[in-house]
Amino acid sequence: MKYIFDFDDVLFDNTKKFKKHMYKVLADYGVDEEKAKEYYLKVREQEFSLKNFIRELLKCENKDENQTEEIYEKIMAECVNFTNTELLQSIERLGKENCFIITNGEENFQRDKIEYSGIYPFFSKIFIVPKSKKEIIYDICAKYKDEKITYVDDKIKFFEDLDLAKCPNLNNILYAM
Repeated sequence: MKYIFDFDDVLFDNTKKFKKHMYKVLADYGVDEEKAKEYYLKVREQEFSLKNFIRELLKCENKDENQTEEIYEKIMAECVNFTNTELLQSIERLGKENCFIITNGEENFQRDKIEYSGIYPFFSKIFIVPKSKKEIIYDICAKYKDEKITYVDDKIKFFEDLDLAKCPNLNNILYAM
C-alpha cells in the first residue's frame, strides 16, 4: 500500500499555528499585523513566497528590507513546532518507501518549510506543484497499479480535480486538523 499526503494543514499546521507565528514575528519587527493580513489575502492565491512577502511588507512600512533574511529565519526556525506529530508517528510505521508528499506552493518556500519541519526522512519522494496535483497522482497510481493508494488532503477541490477512472486503485481521505 502507498500513501500520498498533502503538506499544509495535513502534516503541518499552516493555518492555525504557522501563520499566527509569522504575524507575531512580523509584528516584533514593527510590521502592522492588520496590514500584513490584508496584504497576505491579496497575494496568497499566487505562488506565495514568504521572502517576497516579508520584503514587500517592509518596503510598504518603510522598514529596512535588509532584515528580510533575519525575519525569514526567525519565522522558519519554529516550523518543527507546527508538525502534526500524531500523524507523523503513524507515517513512520508505514515506511518511507510507501509515503509521498504532493503539495502546492512556491518551490523554495515549500521545500524550506518541509526541511525546517524535519519531516523529509519520512517520505521517499516530495513533489511541489504550482497548481493541480492530478498528473503526479495519476503517475503514482500507474506506477503502483497493483497496490492500493491512499491520498490524504484537506481540500476537496483536489479530489474533485481527479478522473477516478485513471486511478481505480485510489482511495481519498479528506483530512481536517
